[in-house]
Amino acid sequence: MLKLPPALRPGDLVAIAAPGSAFERAAFVRGAEFIASQGYSVAWRDDIFARTGAFAGDDQRRAAELNVWLRDPEVKAILFARGGYGTSRILARLDLGAVRRRPKVIAGFSDLTVLLLAVAQRAGLAVYHGPMVAAAGTGRAGERDMAQLLALLEGNAGPRRHRGLQALRPGRVRAPVTGGNLSLLAHSIGTSFQVRTSGRILVVEEIGEAPYRIDRMLRQMMLAGVFRGVAGLVLGEFSGLKPGERRAVAGLFLEALGRRAVPVVSGLRAGHGTPNRAFPLGVPATLDAAAGTLVFEPCVQLP
Repeated sequence: MLKLPPALRPGDLVAIAAPGSAFERAAFVRGAEFIASQGYSVAWRDDIFARTGAFAGDDQRRAAELNVWLRDPEVKAILFARGGYGTSRILARLDLGAVRRRPKVIAGFSDLTVLLLAVAQRAGLAVYHGPMVAAAGTGRAGERDMAQLLALLEGNAGPRRHRGLQALRPGRVRAPVTGGNLSLLAHSIGTSFQVRTSGRILVVEEIGEAPYRIDRMLRQMMLAGVFRGVAGLVLGEFSGLKPGERRAVAGLFLEALGRRAVPVVSGLRAGHGTPNRAFPLGVPATLDAAAGTLVFEPCVQLP
């Protein structure tokens, strides 16, 4: 049975970790200050600014940091400095049992897709696809996205409704939602953390991948049976593509689905674009292609 973490409240402790790539310190500090300005206590370890090659410190440091926050009963939410690459290198070292025993908010996207899948599928806990801390320090758009994420985590009903989606295939379905970054979803194939899609609405986003590379990833997922039981498909941002390429990519997804009569929409403003709207994973939602809406059910536990 799916567990919902407690809703965030002013004064709650929000911890920040860096399980992947190194990041710009100034943007990180501005992002953390913005979160604090919204009424939260914010904490991070001094060694978060470490660098080992392109990573935010070596694998041991990054895993130890995240485990500290997973195990700390005072921490109500874990946010992340940035994505990049590196989370999958430490996944097997993480204490997912800690978050199963004591649910808390975990929110991120991009490279964090692998962690979100692991927590949702192994710990049975709702997680949140949304912006990260350094991005919140890049200007008003980043602050707006972070504020929207915090509103979702506080239990505000408004952020649960997504409108203006474009129907690619008709239909209406209610099902739990899974997904994330396409590269990381393909990367999960054949591992014990492989994305589970049967009976679920799959949300996918990507950045900087040419259509032929997207086709290659979709073929891998098709051969692994990922699309066989999908209940619906939602395409988020595919940043870095020209309009014609975006249309071609949508066609590739329809081809991957074959003749399955499931609703398919595009245009979810989530992923590596602006805005990057937050949404929960693991939580049921209703996808209505004709109405162009994706509406999530309550995704945090209210007092």
